[in-house]
Amino acid sequence: MLPGEAVIKIKVLSRRFKRTWALRGIDLEVLKGEVFGIVGPDGSGKTTLMQSICAILDPTSGTVLVQGFDSVSGAKEITSMIGYMSQAFSLYGDLTVEENLEFFGGIRGIRAEVFEKRKDELLEFSGLKPFLKRRSSQLSGGMQKKLALSCNLMHEPDLLVLDEPTLGIDPLSRRHLWRMLKEYNSRGKTIILSTSYMDEAKRCGRLAFLLNGELVACDRPEAFGEDLEEVFASRIKKADWVRAVPFDRKPAEAGFVRIRGLKKTFGGFTAVDLQELTVESGEIFGLLGPNGSGKTTTIKVLCGLLSPTEGEVEVAGVDMAKSPEMVRGRIGYMSQRFSLYLDLTVKENIDFFGRVYGLSPGLLDERRRWVLDLSGLTGFEDVLTGELSGAVRQRLALGCSLLHHPDILFLDEPTSGIDPVSRRAFWEIIRLIAASGTTVFVTTHYISEAENCTRVALLHQGRILALDSPGALKSRHGTDSLEDVFISVMEGAP
Repeated sequence: MLPGEAVIKIKVLSRRFKRTWALRGIDLEVLKGEVFGIVGPDGSGKTTLMQSICAILDPTSGTVLVQGFDSVSGAKEITSMIGYMSQAFSLYGDLTVEENLEFFGGIRGIRAEVFEKRKDELLEFSGLKPFLKRRSSQLSGGMQKKLALSCNLMHEPDLLVLDEPTLGIDPLSRRHLWRMLKEYNSRGKTIILSTSYMDEAKRCGRLAFLLNGELVACDRPEAFGEDLEEVFASRIKKADWVRAVPFDRKPAEAGFVRIRGLKKTFGGFTAVDLQELTVESGEIFGLLGPNGSGKTTTIKVLCGLLSPTEGEVEVAGVDMAKSPEMVRGRIGYMSQRFSLYLDLTVKENIDFFGRVYGLSPGLLDERRRWVLDLSGLTGFEDVLTGELSGAVRQRLALGCSLLHHPDILFLDEPTSGIDPVSRRAFWEIIRLIAASGTTVFVTTHYISEAENCTRVALLHQGRILALDSPGALKSRHGTDSLEDVFISVMEGAP
């Protein structure tokens, strides 16, 4: 197939799940050698489109041709020739880096002598050679993504399909992953990827913009103008987000946090080593750092989910070494992985958390109405939570964590994988909560989000390398980009 020829031809593709249309009448071509991006809000059909291209999902109507093969009758040929990396963890956690590569090489039928050559190339290519014998479950998020990509490159596919490949990884790891993609594309390979990062979208040759399952635009990034995120926002009808919280203001010292000489070790590994840190009530305090830097471990210690190995930790007036159970009714916690019961309805989740936090029936009724407004789910109380889109589910989880108006709110990657408009709305709520006197601890890999924080701490291997307001950090490093500050500090870390 020659450069510039269509490697994918999609004609009036529609896909329905029960009564819901995920895609409607998609007409699209992807050319050989392109880096083709797919963007759109949560639930717009991005993953459905990519899985249709990969012959994982059959069309309800219309056709998908991949290198001349029909996605229904030629599904076996398509799956054997492409590389597909899903959002979900796609490695075998109990296998080492080398064993994962061997497994994927084996199922692709790569001969032993060819495999050894490609394995060496991919390990060098990805920077994973020093971690050859490490189990994939013990790798950082960034390393896991690079290993997953390497496994999908083992058979050198001409077409690589990546669903949110940089989801949940830090800016430095994102930069490394994009370096791998750029090099692979330079060999004439075609890459299709979805992303919720608008800076990544600008690196694509063309962008397809999906909205409610329909293709509303397809063009080069520059055709959308200089501020791509604003174009994205303008095309999405913004919901009437809640602009008030039903809480009185907290007392001045309610959300005070003090750390002195905190260490948390696992065996011989020190995950957290914080000498001194004080956070005042009502602050929005950001914890930034690469995967494995100790952000989640720090939050779990502050929440009483992990005991400190040594040091003093005071949270909302409670000594966490002596009485961690005393703080649990005064905090809210939204974790990366588990915040809601997906097999319960919206109302059942709200009521469960309300009862756990000890709300009276009357107060729970009042707060439930507020959470439903916050999440845009009024009238959808009986919908199973697992059927909600990611962005709506995140707002519901936030609302559930706030039912009791906590002194301190811990948010671990709360906006991971949701679109820019939903992220903006999320931060509007966070600012309102902080204005009511609740202290907010937040981790994020969207470094631009940290501009909303009062102060940020940059963590590396459990230690704080820099701590100040976003403006002061940028001024100190002579840049107007907090992401540049982050990368500079992390690349200079010992």
